[in-house]
Amino acid sequence: MFRPLAIALCLLCGIARADDYALVIGSNSGGPGQSDLKYAEDDARKMAQVLTELGGYQAAQVDVVVHPTPDQLRERLNELESRIAADAAAGKQSRVFFYYSGHARAQAIDLGSSELPLAELRERLFKLPATLTVVVLDACQSGAFSRVKGAAPAADFSFSSRQHLDAAGIAVLASSSGSELSQESEQLHGSYFTHNLLVGLRGAGDANNDGQVTIDEAYRYAYNQTLLATAETAVGGQHVTFEADLKGHGEVPLSFPRAASAAVILPPAMQGKALVSHQHAVVAEIYKAKGAPVRIALAPGEYDVLVRDGDSLERCDVVAPGTVDLAACSREAIVTSAIKGGGFLHPYRIEFGAGVGGERGDAYTQNLSNFGYQEQAFQYTTFLQITALRQIDRRLYVGAQVARSSMPDWTHGISGAAPLMQELTWSATTFGVVGRGVQPLFERPRVELGAYAQGMLGAGIGVSDLRDTTGKLDGQSNVGFAASGGAGLYMDFSVGFGLLAGYAYDYAPVVRDLIGDTHAVGGHRATAALSVSF
Repeated sequence: MFRPLAIALCLLCGIARADDYALVIGSNSGGPGQSDLKYAEDDARKMAQVLTELGGYQAAQVDVVVHPTPDQLRERLNELESRIAADAAAGKQSRVFFYYSGHARAQAIDLGSSELPLAELRERLFKLPATLTVVVLDACQSGAFSRVKGAAPAADFSFSSRQHLDAAGIAVLASSSGSELSQESEQLHGSYFTHNLLVGLRGAGDANNDGQVTIDEAYRYAYNQTLLATAETAVGGQHVTFEADLKGHGEVPLSFPRAASAAVILPPAMQGKALVSHQHAVVAEIYKAKGAPVRIALAPGEYDVLVRDGDSLERCDVVAPGTVDLAACSREAIVTSAIKGGGFLHPYRIEFGAGVGGERGDAYTQNLSNFGYQEQAFQYTTFLQITALRQIDRRLYVGAQVARSSMPDWTHGISGAAPLMQELTWSATTFGVVGRGVQPLFERPRVELGAYAQGMLGAGIGVSDLRDTTGKLDGQSNVGFAASGGAGLYMDFSVGFGLLAGYAYDYAPVVRDLIGDTHAVGGHRATAALSVSF
């Protein structure tokens, strides 16, 4: 719906749209020691969508490749080079847009279990016989791609002082410096950098309101917005880098948001952090200042806009094309991010838990009854436990657990002139490895509510002490395997604390009597825990 007008505008710029090519790569797969990303492949698809809607690229000339191997990427680069070479032989100009979102290290991009050296990728892209090549990299330490030029982020943009970029050569945008981590956002369902770049290309980056967003404007917008957003995370500020080696005359437009048939306009009076969503999916997050409207090119439809300014939060409904009506917004009560390098903001957890429940009945406890022992009334098994966990995936933890259970006492009264009493006390200590899967149900910037299921497998030590009528103590210890399983709900707060409540079933056959019966310590338990994450 956007492309015909965009093509017409770009023809006026003197750029032949039929000779424009885009190679868009996304890879969620993590290499050795890295966790899979969640949104890199989605980010690639979103970039391709903006290129065809607002960049004037024909869909047939936008090649989207997800989770490729290094050899598959090399093959796509070979095909791209052949097409551009054919255009050059025919005397045609061509423009190339290359985008990569995924894992990377300082010397290579990681494609699953294999890697492609940055030096090789740079050489392949720089030698393409295109009139103009634009490279966008969204990965950890992606600024290392530009080390040959010594590019570095600068708040005053002093390294790019020209008002007009040339229309031929190569330009590189990288999501972070050569030593920084690039981050994903659960709230945005994408990376901070790509999200802000896309919002900029949809019109928020159009600083001079001429209906098009140039490379320079896109960079300035992505730099500011990414730094603002990531400064609030535990990982810290992420600096977008820019390298340009261009010749000729004229600016280099990347998108033409004025060509869109619909847009959401944030009015001049609006101020604060604006979150624009459609069908519960975030399409734009903008730090909006008073004084000038912001136009975001979007498909026609209904959109929800959340605006937060300090302690004020307002929700506004708008239909595109249309302008947000601040008078119709309703006030709401105010209720972080995985790292693209393969880690998590709070990967370690220590939990202090407790539980209570009835004790299993079996042949062991039946024998106690047969010999006249009685379980103390209104007594339950109680336990305390400590769990240490390490997050290895967005929804998976592994670790270790130790717990100590105290079971109800059993007593046997012997009648006589002076009633005598025998007493059995017992306890069990279990320890083992634990695995936990989690499923978020409700997510906000400061709190996450979700469900969990876990299992533990290990060993246990059972101790039973029988005190006879003379006070003599006869103690016995036994060992055996131990297992437990459970599920429940958790609530994690961004400050690193959390609460858990759930159900567990324990089974540890570690208590034995003299006639060969074994008691499996355990049963149904109600559990609660306090967690500390770091």
